[in-house]
Amino acid sequence: MKKDKSNEAAGKLFDALGKLFMIYFDISYYGIKKIKVKSAMTWFYITLALMIIFSLTYNYDFLVILNKILPFAFTDTVIEFFVKLSWVKYFLLFSLGALFLSFPLIGAREYKKIKSYQNDFNFLSLKAGNGTAPKVIRVIEVDDYKTKVFLKSEGIGIDRYQSKVSDLTTALGQIVEDIRPCKNPKFVEFSLTKKSLAEKVSYYEMPESKNSPYTFSIGESLGGFLTQDISTLPHMLIAGTTGGGKSVFFKQTLVSLLKGSNNIQLYLLDLKKGVEMRPFEDLPNVKVIKTEKDAVNVLKNLRNEMDRRFDYLEENKLKEISPKRDKMDKIIIGVDEASVLYTKVKSDSAKKKYITEARELTDELSKLSRAAGIHLILATQKVTKETIDTKVQENIGGRMCFQMNTLQGSMTVLGNKMALNLPDIKGRGIWASGNKFTEIQAPFLSEDELETELALLGKEYESKTKTFFGPMVALEKVEGEKKKVITKASENEKEKKNGSSEDKTNG
Repeated sequence: MKKDKSNEAAGKLFDALGKLFMIYFDISYYGIKKIKVKSAMTWFYITLALMIIFSLTYNYDFLVILNKILPFAFTDTVIEFFVKLSWVKYFLLFSLGALFLSFPLIGAREYKKIKSYQNDFNFLSLKAGNGTAPKVIRVIEVDDYKTKVFLKSEGIGIDRYQSKVSDLTTALGQIVEDIRPCKNPKFVEFSLTKKSLAEKVSYYEMPESKNSPYTFSIGESLGGFLTQDISTLPHMLIAGTTGGGKSVFFKQTLVSLLKGSNNIQLYLLDLKKGVEMRPFEDLPNVKVIKTEKDAVNVLKNLRNEMDRRFDYLEENKLKEISPKRDKMDKIIIGVDEASVLYTKVKSDSAKKKYITEARELTDELSKLSRAAGIHLILATQKVTKETIDTKVQENIGGRMCFQMNTLQGSMTVLGNKMALNLPDIKGRGIWASGNKFTEIQAPFLSEDELETELALLGKEYESKTKTFFGPMVALEKVEGEKKKVITKASENEKEKKNGSSEDKTNG
């Protein structure tokens, strides 16, 4: 019995020592990782430490001090052992001992942070198919408010983390600003912040993008102000329930594009009698379309313009339209409340015909128009295959989603529930581009401010301070030939040809 108890005690002692060594090596590992061999400061601290050890071990008096401070460790036997050693060996042993202790001292803070975050992530109960949980491998404190956490996440995709963002926020006590894959897809980077977004951001707080044409304001994120070049999207969807800020965002986007860019045309399809887009219609480079018939005609004419531009690109061996080089305007097609134009109906056969044509034309434009310098902005309360064709949705690169009342609505627009979990703050939304989802506070532009901005733009066009090439495409249907939908570039070409033929005749 005594043997069994002593064996059991020895086993427990062995296990305890094993755990202590494991903890030591874990903490030391993080200490070793923090040491930068190429850093001048690292070598400065090493030199300073060696000098201190040298001064302490120059004679053996230090052992007497250690005996008084740590009598259980530095006993008479231990001191006698050190005294019998040569000074060089004595110095080296103390240096190794200092090194042995320095690694865990350096790594202790990092180890504590990682363990703390690991416990927080364990609350999510996420596991891969083989049962392994994500492992926190690194924590970087960017500043007093921002932290980056890197996880080894084999077998657990980003979408699973995004579905638990609200749980993660409460577990961490911080806002999850961004979740993205690292270069090695086995690892995931989390951007966390202790700051919160402002509840209102004025349009005039956003940085102007005068040097970046075709760029519009998205809003303020925890990482700063966001803007976007529409050329790189190339199409955008704006969705959200009534009162969430969708309409204000749509209008400020159009104002941003007009203010920051020359050589731009806007075709705004507002089938609610043009009420929402009325302030824009006095500008010479904007057309507001108010009926299904006119909408279909304009889309047909824009499709013809797209085809004509492709002919021009092929003839000149170019990849895409450059407004300055090719003397062709960037064209923006904005559809306010897209469901009015695209939702299928059964009863009204005339309307059904227009809706079918509009869906087909929009599908064609969404697939091909980027290279031709034509871009779509579609706004709607909810997105389904009945309101916006699935094929069109697949070609939309940027999505601005305000608060959604249903999980299905958020999943349809973003592929996750982030829009459902948004706070009830007007203008608060999720900007989605590729696999990146960013919570933003959209810029607010009041109706009075909108009309003031458009009036100023009108004066700039009158004075030729702002220009566009034109001409605008017609509202009425242009039959057959694409040549009837022309730009100044083709007019200039004709003039040059006519001029050269006249010169030959005169010669």
